Amino acid sequence: MIDMDSFLPSILNCINEGIVILTEDLRVTYWNPVMEKLTDKKQDDVRNIRIEKALPYLDQNFFHNAVDRVIAGGTPVFFSAAMHRRMISDSHQVNLKMNRVAYNNGVAILLEFIDVTNQFYQISQLRDFVRQLSHLNSQLQQKEKVIEKLAYYDQLTGVANRALFDKFADKYLNLAKQSGLMLGLMFVDVNEFKTINDTYGHNTGDKVMTRVASLLTESTRKNDIVCRYGGDEFIVLMPEISTFNDYRKIVNQIDVNKKRHIVQDGYDISLSLSIGVSFYPDDGETIDELIEKADECMYADKHESRHG
Repeated sequence: MIDMDSFLPSILNCINEGIVILTEDLRVTYWNPVMEKLTDKKQDDVRNIRIEKALPYLDQNFFHNAVDRVIAGGTPVFFSAAMHRRMISDSHQVNLKMNRVAYNNGVAILLEFIDVTNQFYQISQLRDFVRQLSHLNSQLQQKEKVIEKLAYYDQLTGVANRALFDKFADKYLNLAKQSGLMLGLMFVDVNEFKTINDTYGHNTGDKVMTRVASLLTESTRKNDIVCRYGGDEFIVLMPEISTFNDYRKIVNQIDVNKKRHIVQDGYDISLSLSIGVSFYPDDGETIDELIEKADECMYADKHESRHG
């Protein structure tokens, strides 16, 4: 039979939430490894001190009143990260659940800190994309309905995915036909990305892909759309180009970092991009024709980088 008294600490240490157990006078008796990671404070450093000293944000009436209610009535209490943004630190957003636990002739207070930082980050990404789309032509102002659907975003990099590209490409093309301006389409491929994945692992490869997406986003204009088109391929839609000089300004920003070494997860990685560009109306009348032409130019660039 399992000895639960000795087995319980092992269970608490495996829970993927921050777990804190307090005495009735709010002194820390248990602080699990997840809490150590969230706060950079070891259990030995906080044991037997009051929780307000370990987490100063909790030294407020809302927390003390909740403790009184939990001890008196045993009703669980919940605090949302949306209302309490710095409950444990500036870098982690957490929800807090508080419960009373009876033992022998006394009570303890159980605090569960649930890390929701990633959810906050995703919301921030969506808001940034809304601001980007706000600069589009009034004919494209269905953006809010589009971006609310996560299906239109690449979940790894946060940029538009192929579905969103397909949704906007024809609209941009029609705008170009109506305005008489050019539409640019840039095809970008991460060279030897399979080798990066195989050599450094998929986790590091994912981070490299995210950095490429950030590079393209930072190098393009606010009304350009960066899309992850395939595994290691991106397409950038560049509307309202009046002269080739407009395009050169964008490409020059990318060329600065087209070939360079980056440090990711402690690895020195050689990052290289191949780029091909096409323009409506010179290189095609349809999006498929523009993609085909840009793809050809990209492969020519790749061949030149290998053999030039």
